[in-house]
Amino acid sequence: MRGISSRRNAIIVSVTFLAFSSHCFAQSNNLTLEQILGRMQQVENQSRQASVAYTVTREYQLAASGAAQPSSDVVAQVNFVPPAAKDYSIVKSEGSDRGAGIVRKVLDHEAEMAGHSERHEISRRNYDFALVGREPLDGHDCYVLQLTPKRQAVELINGKAWVDAHDFVIRQIQGATAKNPSMWIKDLNLTINYGQVNGIWVQTSTRAVADVRFVGAHVLTSRELDVQPSLLNAQAKSQWQARQRRNNHHVEAETATWMAR
Repeated sequence: MRGISSRRNAIIVSVTFLAFSSHCFAQSNNLTLEQILGRMQQVENQSRQASVAYTVTREYQLAASGAAQPSSDVVAQVNFVPPAAKDYSIVKSEGSDRGAGIVRKVLDHEAEMAGHSERHEISRRNYDFALVGREPLDGHDCYVLQLTPKRQAVELINGKAWVDAHDFVIRQIQGATAKNPSMWIKDLNLTINYGQVNGIWVQTSTRAVADVRFVGAHVLTSRELDVQPSLLNAQAKSQWQARQRRNNHHVEAETATWMAR
């Protein structure tokens, strides 16, 4: 009887230990908001230090909401040299000229903002945060954070961010711009997806839906067709950054992405 009792006690202890261990493991995998934000910042700092030059081939399509076919199809090549130099060229433009004009405004603003990442980064500098849940996104376990901009700016999003619970990168952002980009826009809602392509973390696709005054709702989508590391030597990098500074001096970057001109 003593042997049976000992085995029974051992089983009870083991079950209790396993239950306690499972509870602790679950707790360790449900981090606090402060812990999540801290790890996000660590990942962002590491990413900046390890960033490499790359070239992205990106396709943009503009269409009226509900239209079967896009009115414009534009392909651009975007070049990035760390830490903050961006340049682009339009390699194909078909359909309405309005689409090409909108894409140029988008890319002008993207190039200008590359040197001012602190203005739009997902951090305490720009946002207040709340942890609203945890859910899968495209097979990735993610924390869902509510984003509340600290100021009215077209670069900031009032919405949500899906943060990978494993490596703490942002996989998706959804919401409306904190400020309308122009008097022509009543609302601008964005969905931005991020992922790794050829070892480089990039924006893989976007969907922007705008209610344009006197024109109606339009949708601008983009997707990455190709991402490749760029082999720029130090001299080419210096020359390119100097050219980018001159361009930024002359170009009044405007986020009136949807202005109907």
